[in-house]
Order: sequence, then structure tokens, then C-alpha cells
Amino acid sequence: MSDSQQQDKVATDHRSQVWSKHDAPVLAQEHSGDMLVATAPGLVLDPIREIRAFHRFHFRLTMLYGSVVIVTLAVLVLVFYNLWSKSEIDSLQQRLLTLSTSLAATIDADKVATYDLKATVLTPFHQEIYEQFEAMAERDKDIDSIYILRPSNVPTELFFFVDYAKGELVGDPGQFYSAEDTPILLKGFARPAVESVPYRDEFGYTLSAYAPLKTAAGKSIGLVGVDVKAERLSMVENRVLMASGFIFLASFMVIALVSWVVSRSIREPLGRLIEGTGAVAQGNLDVRMHMRREDEFGLLGKYFDKMADELKERETLRDLFGRYLSEDVARSVLAQDQKIDLGGEEVVVTVLFCDLKDYTTISERLSPLQMVSMLNEYLGVMNSLIDQHRGCVIEFLGDGILAVFGAPQATPDHAEKGTRCALAMREALDALNKQWQVDGLAQRWQALGVDHIEFRIGLHTGAVVAGNLGSKTRMKYAVIGDTVNVAARLEHLNKEFGTTILVSDDVKARLPNELAEQTTQMGLSQVKGRSQPVICHSL
Repeated sequence: MSDSQQQDKVATDHRSQVWSKHDAPVLAQEHSGDMLVATAPGLVLDPIREIRAFHRFHFRLTMLYGSVVIVTLAVLVLVFYNLWSKSEIDSLQQRLLTLSTSLAATIDADKVATYDLKATVLTPFHQEIYEQFEAMAERDKDIDSIYILRPSNVPTELFFFVDYAKGELVGDPGQFYSAEDTPILLKGFARPAVESVPYRDEFGYTLSAYAPLKTAAGKSIGLVGVDVKAERLSMVENRVLMASGFIFLASFMVIALVSWVVSRSIREPLGRLIEGTGAVAQGNLDVRMHMRREDEFGLLGKYFDKMADELKERETLRDLFGRYLSEDVARSVLAQDQKIDLGGEEVVVTVLFCDLKDYTTISERLSPLQMVSMLNEYLGVMNSLIDQHRGCVIEFLGDGILAVFGAPQATPDHAEKGTRCALAMREALDALNKQWQVDGLAQRWQALGVDHIEFRIGLHTGAVVAGNLGSKTRMKYAVIGDTVNVAARLEHLNKEFGTTILVSDDVKARLPNELAEQTTQMGLSQVKGRSQPVICHSL
């Protein structure tokens, strides 16, 4: 063998030894499926070893991403369950509050107050209330019991006036009841209240709401309690838990199966899902997967999009609900650096109370949809005028409007702004009447003898407590005080005087001369619920 041949042989043997350790330089690359294969002239790799290494890598990758997905799914299921549970309880609470409040409004509190607390005699009046409760329970099958409780000198010692439960009087009038373990019930003597969560006792799974019984003078002499069975919540809750568990288990099995057949394509959808989930967790609810895959990841992306749509819808509803707040109130709340607390501060403001005349007569001729449409048009115009005059709409009371000038944003000339707003509202209503005449809507109430729509407005200036009213979990901005009552009574006095706008002497004293000269004194008037008479003026 020649020297050159011998050298070539040694070089070849050395190259083979190096390549056998998988350290040979790559001369070309080929793709076999999803596996990258290194080749060189004369090189033969061990496919079994390469496939095993590939599977080990993807197994670890799949387990890593699979764990993240499982944890994420668990968090999402928990969030979904909590959101659903809160939504269902809130809905039931609101329905109970409406039931108890509406029922309390139909009971003659003044007559209830005439009966002795401990009187045990069942009278025709008791029977009348019992039949009323029975009729309500027939309409709403979820109602378990309805009762009237009256307070004694000891806050926690109460007495039943009527106690109805599923077709029977379960207790005699005057029966004693201790409220030591039900603090929410005691709040019901002052304002409508509802239990925060259902409770379980010897009578079952129950949720209760309470509304005060107030006399014509506004004094609370008792409360109406309504109990409903909440077993339906428990049943649905169990179904949701089972469905959530099924989704979680199914997702786990899918991930376990995919782990054995995963390829490089798994990284992209998992990465998108993780990024999307993180974005949702940070508040970005516009993220969507839009996966066009006919596999498990496509299904997961579809569920993610559905979940994001539902969360977005809930967020939208919360945004829309914010429209129930006055802009000034919303701005005041957002400006608070610390948490929002219950309570308020005493301020001098001007309160405007407005109510439509002949509302009942008009509503008899219009369909509910027509009535709502007309009210929305009317209230929209009036609300806009109140905003323009820097007023704040506290609430819409059916066809009524309660507004305040001077809170929550201080306004030195609040009496003038409130008065000019009332005049502008009257002009706007005249314009609306003309429009309704052109549209043909006015013909419906004109057939009943109502020539045109009128309202009555009362304005009074005085001190109120303005702030947050309610509970720590549910509150609203409100103004409370004698000033509000006087404004409401002035609105009602318009009916006696045949006027549309009445302002108190306290309002007139704060008006500029050109406005004050437009008023006509109506004299002293005694308003209900107030010992001192009020000097009122018409505009």
C-alpha cells in the first residue's frame, strides 16, 4: 500500500470514529416529517435514537405547557363559577327586595300601628293581610313565608303581627320573636335590606328580605319580611360544579393524549392561549383566539373565545350600568383616592322634585312600550337640562325626578340654577307636547280628556346630608333631610294652587332680582310631616 493510500485510510477511519459520536459537521439538512435529520456522505444515523430524543424533548415541552393549561383552566373555571354564583344571588336578592318593598307599600301602616303589640286577637284586618300574602305566594311559587314584625322598646325583642307560611297562619298575633341572631333583619326597620347569602336552618335553604312599614308621616312602625326557598340555587350550583369538573377532566385527558403525538405545531396555539389568558387576567377582554383548527386546540380556542365574549359582555353591562349614575357623582367617586365608605356630609343645596300630572290616566291609554318610549323621551330631555344647569339627578321615581343643585359638586348659585332649570324644563315640555301632537301620540290621552302633558315642580333650599347610602357591598349616592321632604310637598301643593312651579321662600331669597320679580307669593302653607309652615311662591 502506498503512503498516500495509507494516509487516506487513516483519515477515513478517523472521520468515521468522529461521526459515530454525533460530532460530525453537517453537510446537508433534510426534513423527514417534522424531524430534522443531519446527513453527510457515507453517514448513517441511528433513527431509533433520534426519534426517542425527539419524543423526550416534546414530552417535556408538552408536560410543561400542559401543566400551565391545566392550571389556567382551573382558574378560569373558578372565576366562571364565582361570577355565576354572585350573579344568581344578586338576581334573587334584587327580586326579593322588589317583592318586600312593593308589598310593604300596599299595607296600611297607620292602621297596623293602632293595634297593641302583644294583642293576640285575630281580627278581620289580620285576615285581610293574610289573604293578601296568600295571593302573592300563589303568584310566586318560590315564596315560603311572609310576615309582619313590630318592634318593642328593646331593639332585639319583636312581635309578630301576621305570620304566613304556605297557606297557613303559623303563629298568633303578638307572638314574641328574638332578633339577636339576625342583624340584617333589624336594618329592615329603617330601609329595605336583604340577607347577603342564603342560610340553612331547620326550615331549609332560605333567603330573606325585609322592607320597613312606614306611616303617612314617614315613621317606621314595623317591617315586612319575605322568605323564599333557595334550593334551586343549590341544585344549579351542583350542576355547574359537575359541568366545571367535567370540562376540567376532559381537558386534562385531551392534553394527556396530545402529549404523545405532539409536534412543533403545539407551541404556537399553546403560546397564543397562554398569552391570551394572561391578557384577560390583566383586564384586556378584546383578546380572541380565532383558531381555525379541527383539533383539541381549536376547541379550546373556541371555549376561550366564548368565555372572553361572556366576560366582555359582563364588563359591558357594568359600563352600561354606570349610566345610572350622574356624571358628577361618577366623577366624585372616581376622584376618591381611598376606598368608598358609607356616610356623607351636611351641605346646603337646592332640591328639585318633579312629577307628571295625570300619569295614571295617560298610562291607561298607552301600551307599556309606548309608555316607556314616551317616558324615555321626556326623561332624556329633562335630564339633559338638569345636566346643563349643573344639577345632579339623584334618581328617577317612575315618572318623577329627584334632582339636587349644589352637590356633589359645590355650586354657589345653586338656587338660581335650580330655578332656571325648572323654567327651562317647562319650556321643553311645551315643545314636547307640540311634537307629540304632530306625531299623533297626543290623541290617545286627549281622548281621555287630558289636553296636554303637564308636570308639577317643587323647589326648596336647605341643609341635607349628601353621601353614600346603603351597605358596604351595595350603596348609592343620596341626599337625605327635611329639605327633600319640603321640595316633594311643594310639588304636591301645585295641585291645590293650580300652579306648575312652586319655590320656597328660602329659594326666592337667593334669586337675583330679575328672577325673584317673576314669582307670585301664594302665602303660608302647611306641609305634611313638618310642624313649621312654608312660604311658597309660584313661577
